[in-house]
Amino acid sequence: MKTVTEHLKDRHLDLELHRPMVDEVERVATFFLYNLSGQVVGYQQYRPEGEKKPQNNPKQGKYFTYRKQPTLALWGVESLHLTPNVVFVCEGVFDAARLTAKGVSALAVLSNNTGKDLSNWLSMLNRKVVAVCDNDAAGRKLAKFGDVAVFCEDHDLGDSSDEFVNQLVKQFT
Repeated sequence: MKTVTEHLKDRHLDLELHRPMVDEVERVATFFLYNLSGQVVGYQQYRPEGEKKPQNNPKQGKYFTYRKQPTLALWGVESLHLTPNVVFVCEGVFDAARLTAKGVSALAVLSNNTGKDLSNWLSMLNRKVVAVCDNDAAGRKLAKFGDVAVFCEDHDLGDSSDEFVNQLVKQFT
């Protein structure tokens, strides 16, 4: 069985850029979430062997997200310096990680209730915003935040081929 760290590398997570907390004994990675002022306002735990169900138990589920209410919490803020002309906005950590591994800025909104705060903040970045969306209701909601929306028809960006990710990056940078 691979370590959690090896698993994260296989999911294209740049461990030097994003620096998750990894507990190999408990087999969990913790990703910090930031507000628009750069303060830690929550976290997402990821257990590779956990079950992916709504309302998961934080000790058993694949994903468990905590954020202070009612603030907007984003993952990937540390990638914003990478590409000054574009920022990709995705639903999940591993979707955004596929893009930051290619050297571009990408944020994950973690399907939380994004709203005017996110829209206003993205507009102040003065960058083209590319929403990379799953082909579902959450993806259609996320699409409204982009200047351009790209829908992954039959796959999740985190599970996409390198060819697809490279083509997406090339198209918008």
